[in-house]
This record gives sequence, C-alpha cells and structure tokens, in this order.
Amino acid sequence: VVSRQNPVKAVQLYGTIQVDERLSQSQTSHVSGRIEKLFVTFTGESVKEGQVIATIYSPEVMAAQQELIEAAKVQDIEPVRDKLRLWKLSDEQIAKIEQSGEVSPYIDITSNSNGIVVSKNINQGDYINPGTVLFDIANLNRVWAIFDAYESDLPFLKVGDPIEYTLQSLPGKTFSGTISFINPILD
Repeated sequence: VVSRQNPVKAVQLYGTIQVDERLSQSQTSHVSGRIEKLFVTFTGESVKEGQVIATIYSPEVMAAQQELIEAAKVQDIEPVRDKLRLWKLSDEQIAKIEQSGEVSPYIDITSNSNGIVVSKNINQGDYINPGTVLFDIANLNRVWAIFDAYESDLPFLKVGDPIEYTLQSLPGKTFSGTISFINPILD
C-alpha cells in the first residue's frame, strides 16, 4: 500500500532531571543585621512555608518597634505598621509588640515557600543587608526532564509530542510526558 504521510522515527535521547525554574525562589533578608541563630543548616534540608529559618539581631528593627510603641500613644500608628510589614513582620507580630509594649532586637525570618534548600548562602554570625539571599529553595513536586537532541533529530521532535523515558535510578519503570519546549538556540 502506497500512501503519503509524515515520516516517523524513534529517537533515543540522553538527558537529566532538573529543578523546574518556575518553582524556585530565593529567600532574602528584608532587614540588616547579624544572623544570631540559624534553623536551616544544610543544603538539601526540607522547609515549609512559614517555618522560622533564622533569627536576626537587628538594632534597626528594635528602633522601629520602639517607634511603634511611641506612635500608639499619639494614635499615628499606621505608617509605622507599614514600615514593619515591609520588613516582613506579620500582623500578629506587630499586634504582639503593640499589646506587650516590649521591644526586641531579634526578628525571625520565615520561609516564603515549601521546598528543598538547594543552596545555603549564609552562616550563623554573618552580617547581612536587605536583599541578601539567605537560601535558594526549590519545590521538587514537579521537575523538568531535559534531553539533548542532535540537529539531525530535530525534524522529528515537536512541542506536544508524547515522550517516554526511564531513569537509571529506577530501573524497569517508564515515565511518560509530552514535549513542552524546544530550545531555539542550537549548541
């Protein structure tokens, strides 16, 4: 039977499993100070959103807390609350300061996402500034399978094509997916 159709070719590719960049976040400091206590101490450690990951000694946070207490006396408190919110203090932390009337030079830094620490950039005792990247955190619930294709195989690969692959670490198990992206840059 003679027919006209697109050519089909089974292509074998080698690749790696990598972090989905869209699910990675940098955990930064919003205040300056010194890392007083570190609760996440190694790369590969799992963290949950809202978990305390470090305590920072920060005289500027203490001064802002004192300013909050003084502002409460004259009922001009909202600008100071906003300042503390910009430093990522929660409304509960701010309310506790207002109610207790006590200030502390220590501030807890909490994780902004769930995931695995893929890089730890600070140690206990380090001095940090606003914007300092403390940790890089990746959510590994979804990962990318990145394959290397030869130029001669590219006509047989299209976005949306089904793909099956195996992993050396899980022999006998086959995974499936679809091609979601083909890098337009040729190496």
